[in-house]
Amino acid sequence: MNSTKKLGLKKDDEDEAPNFEEEEDLTITDKARELEVSTAALKKKGKALADKKAAEAARKEEEEIARKAMELEAEMEENMTPEERRALEKRRVEEADNALTDDLFGGVDAPQGGPGVGGGKAM
Repeated sequence: MNSTKKLGLKKDDEDEAPNFEEEEDLTITDKARELEVSTAALKKKGKALADKKAAEAARKEEEEIARKAMELEAEMEENMTPEERRALEKRRVEEADNALTDDLFGGVDAPQGGPGVGGGKAM
């Protein structure tokens, strides 16, 4: 049998060019897989960039609102009498002290003591 193949007397389909379909299919599937991976990576990067831009826009909007609030408060203070300014300053100091106390002691909202505390009945 081998001698007939060597002499070229017997022709088989296998003696023709080698079949590269499997290798071509593998390269095509590898390229397709690489394309999918790169597309997914690009989508992820695009989404991250869009999220970053949205967060930046929200931060800028918040800064603008805070700036306008400060301008309105400054304008309001300009129109106050000296008595009103002192009362406002006193209120701000009290609010700052309360905020500091809340930070230190875990946000005490109301005093716990008072009449009737103790849970027992008076006889």
